[in-house]
Amino acid sequence: LAMIGNAFSSCFRRFGSGLRWSTTRAGAGSSRIHVRIESTDYDCDHVTNITPPVIEKIGRQLHKERGHPVNIVKRRIEQHMHSAFRARGGLSPLFTAVDHLSPVVSVEQNFDSLLVPKDHVSRSRNDNYYINSTMMLRAHTSAHQRDLILSGLNAFLMTGDVYRRDEIDSTHYPVFHQMEGVRLFTRDELVASGRGDSSSVELFEDGSQEMDEKQAEHSLEACRLVECDLKETLLGVPLHYNTCSMLLFA
Repeated sequence: LAMIGNAFSSCFRRFGSGLRWSTTRAGAGSSRIHVRIESTDYDCDHVTNITPPVIEKIGRQLHKERGHPVNIVKRRIEQHMHSAFRARGGLSPLFTAVDHLSPVVSVEQNFDSLLVPKDHVSRSRNDNYYINSTMMLRAHTSAHQRDLILSGLNAFLMTGDVYRRDEIDSTHYPVFHQMEGVRLFTRDELVASGRGDSSSVELFEDGSQEMDEKQAEHSLEACRLVECDLKETLLGVPLHYNTCSMLLFA
């Protein structure tokens, strides 16, 4: 996988988004608390730590708002990638642009699909916004990688708003944007640029096996070829513009 991850810091203003907290009776002496996000009600539990001010930010989709600085940078990067990388035959872009997926994801999507261990510190409630024990706001656009690959895409640019429990300062905000690029390579594609001989490049180390908790180990030569491709891709992405000034986080 060659991956590009850029987070664009953004400033937001408050607005009404149909936010609603409600309580319903579940039986004698008991009640259930719900939170509504994007017209869907979710049960709250002991893990819930999402707050009304954060929920109010959901649905802004500044990355799709024509003329917004985040949208301008997004479109320029997409234009560059679409012109620089073409599918076989050159008739269409190699990378599919995806920017419409909801920030509400399952815990499984956000962590387990990426093989993040159950006890990893990145799962902490101090760092993430949990809707309940099974649902959360995505902490990264990588939460969609597995599903997009399973849908048949082997090269895509994923852009969206992401949510992390950061203290607000000049470079941090609980809501920001990420764009990441993912590309799956065959052995022939890795060496197509002339960096190596396809007959001598093995994608995986001898004896390496894929297991439930981890993938097979890629060979050093395959990693080197992907690294070269990633460096060239990043160097080609236009990150500096005269029309706007933005702070980019890699």
